[in-house]
Amino acid sequence: MSVMTVTGKVDKDNLGWVLPHEHAFIDLRNLVPSPQTISAKSMAQEKVSLTNLGHLSRNPYAVLDNAVIDDEKVVREELLAFKKAGGGTFVDLTLRDIGRDPVLLAGVSRETGIQIVAGCGYYIHASHPPNMDAKTMEDIAEEMLAEINYGIDGTNIRAGVIGEIGTSEIIYPNEKKSLMAAGLVQRETGLGLHVHTYLWGTTGHEVIRILKEQGASTEKICINHIDVDLRMDYLRALLQQGVYIEFDNFGKEFYADRRHRSILQGLFARDIERVKAIKQLIDEGYLLQILVSNDVCLKTCLHQYGGWGFDHILTNIVPMMEDEGITQEQIRMMMCDNPATFLNNPFD
Repeated sequence: MSVMTVTGKVDKDNLGWVLPHEHAFIDLRNLVPSPQTISAKSMAQEKVSLTNLGHLSRNPYAVLDNAVIDDEKVVREELLAFKKAGGGTFVDLTLRDIGRDPVLLAGVSRETGIQIVAGCGYYIHASHPPNMDAKTMEDIAEEMLAEINYGIDGTNIRAGVIGEIGTSEIIYPNEKKSLMAAGLVQRETGLGLHVHTYLWGTTGHEVIRILKEQGASTEKICINHIDVDLRMDYLRALLQQGVYIEFDNFGKEFYADRRHRSILQGLFARDIERVKAIKQLIDEGYLLQILVSNDVCLKTCLHQYGGWGFDHILTNIVPMMEDEGITQEQIRMMMCDNPATFLNNPFD
């Protein structure tokens, strides 16, 4: 019963405290729409600094530099802060075409002592390679299986989780093809499968249907990003299908008003609202199906740039959970046992 990390297999009982959805390194700049006004174009070329942090709290993509994390020294320090807070395992879901670098991950894993699990597959359609139309479902599945069984991008560093498979506000044909391939791979490997869903949408049901049609096990599917627009009836309906749901935007409390909407389309829930929703779902019997993470994907999520860092949940959210009546045993279940069960390779 093990989990494949970028430095080799680890017993699932030795993962410790887990962040099941993060990005150590990432580059989303190619997905940011070009600004149209002179002032917006000028701001887009700035570097993240104290002078633009206010703007970035309302429109985090106003400065293009915010959409890339690529400084090894900064990332090492941020990971060490997670380790100092008690963290043990970090799941990196950066995929091809948005900055995936397995050699870099393996290096920082060895340097910091943090166990890192790498993902595989394709993200949203806007990041797909030019030849995506020509790829068949079977082609994509074969690529993913090779990364799981042999290694990523010509290395012997193997993926240990599927995803985060990307879907958009509507599920585009190539996204559906990618999902179908992921379902086939999940059925064959038994690995956990992360799916990125539109932050203000309810496409999780369609995602689950597509995956189940390919034989994927619902207890190994995680629907991501359900904590931006907290629709409790929607969350319950997903949970009733047996999947995991992931509260993975802790530390992000943005508000993108109508002047600044591009990638983001409005209000983000606050951390306390996320915690209250988790408490409610625990009280309703769904403790074993909840994962929690930060999904750090912007510079301003990091301590170095004024954010809360990878350790935010352990340092700040766990005390908030305790204040709301979530027990230490329940917290440990969500942050240790649940991700270990999700990540475990049952066929190993």
